Amino acid sequence: MKRLPTLTALVALTLLVLHASPALAAGGQLDTTFGGDGTVVTNFTRNADIALGMAIQLDGRLVVVGVANYPKKDTRFVLARYETDGSLDGTFGTGGKVTTDITPGYDEAASVAIQPDGKILVAGSAGGQGGRFALARYEADGTLDATFGGDGIVLTNVSSGNDFLYSVALQPADEKIVAVGGAGGRGGQVAVARYGTDGTLDATFGGDGIVTRNLSRGSDYADDLAIQPVDGKIVLAGTRDFFSARAEFAVARYDPDGTLDTTFGGDGKVFTDFTRGFDGAFAVALQADGKIVAGGQAGGGDAGEMGLARYNTNGTLDDSFGGDGMVRLNFTGRLDYVEELAIQGGDGKIVAMGSAAYYGPDAKFALARFRVNGGRDDSFGGDGRVTTNFSSGLDRPYAMAIQADGNIVAAGGAEGQGVRFALARYLGA
Repeated sequence: MKRLPTLTALVALTLLVLHASPALAAGGQLDTTFGGDGTVVTNFTRNADIALGMAIQLDGRLVVVGVANYPKKDTRFVLARYETDGSLDGTFGTGGKVTTDITPGYDEAASVAIQPDGKILVAGSAGGQGGRFALARYEADGTLDATFGGDGIVLTNVSSGNDFLYSVALQPADEKIVAVGGAGGRGGQVAVARYGTDGTLDATFGGDGIVTRNLSRGSDYADDLAIQPVDGKIVLAGTRDFFSARAEFAVARYDPDGTLDTTFGGDGKVFTDFTRGFDGAFAVALQADGKIVAGGQAGGGDAGEMGLARYNTNGTLDDSFGGDGMVRLNFTGRLDYVEELAIQGGDGKIVAMGSAAYYGPDAKFALARFRVNGGRDDSFGGDGRVTTNFSSGLDRPYAMAIQADGNIVAAGGAEGQGVRFALARYLGA
């Protein structure tokens, strides 16, 4: 989702208290080889620093990106790279950290991808109101790559309004860059942009490298994407009519030229209602069999739950998942939702990560693991659910990745002595 909370939700200063629950089985327990107790926190500024995206390098090191100095007007892209034990990698930037001030306004890094050559592509938004899609590419040591956009940075006006980039991915066949988000602010459209490897817009996509589309008469956003490995089709997950009380999950699939794929849902788009309230998709993942899993929020206000839907390759709901293609899971009885999804290799289990009690005074990291049929995996945390508090205040995760050994890393922001990058690693077994 990558839509950050307000200042009032972030200002409390609290002592760091670590707690994970439940931990009745090995799967879901904090991995104490990571940071000594399974958690790591990192600060960049005296204000809030929040991790929003994460990727794992081939050597196992973690690259985590986000925003620093939030919610001030002059925020910036920040990156941190961690060794496999959770310590900062001193060969990256300064002491393992890199800061890039792209504009004098609000700059936020929301997503990251690692190129096969080890270069690091970071994507987000720059400039606040009237903002733009922003891409920055870094060498493996954290310096900006001047072969990308001339100085390492590429900015794109998608509309005349406020544009936000939420997710980025590399096409496996040619390493072209696909970025998705929203164009035009409130009342805006789903936006997709594709770039060549040098950062120039790819005119073979939509005629000029950019495709925007209304899904409703209201505000529509794409929060996440996945690229199908065989045919290169682009799958987006987002929200139709975001500011409406009747918002819906939206999943769309595009052909490689930027046109909607009419073999998916009849017109390239599928909408799913879980409740009579707000339903929004913030994450998408592809199974090995080509089925599509979307996750997000089912139900509005403080009654929201984690919601997952699985679709067949033609866009119909897969009724072998939860009986009707949909699964809901509650952690707290307050606002719980899915922020990221991943499919485990080997067994195909689905890991969902998000927030529990997002607007509560004790918001926490929340992870759930589901069997292939949508049932909770009780080998994970005892009942398929795990929550983690870093502090007695607001702890909110925004990124997740599964390591080669099956362990799961989540990242976000945690209160304590200010709000800091917060990482937790869980045993996957």
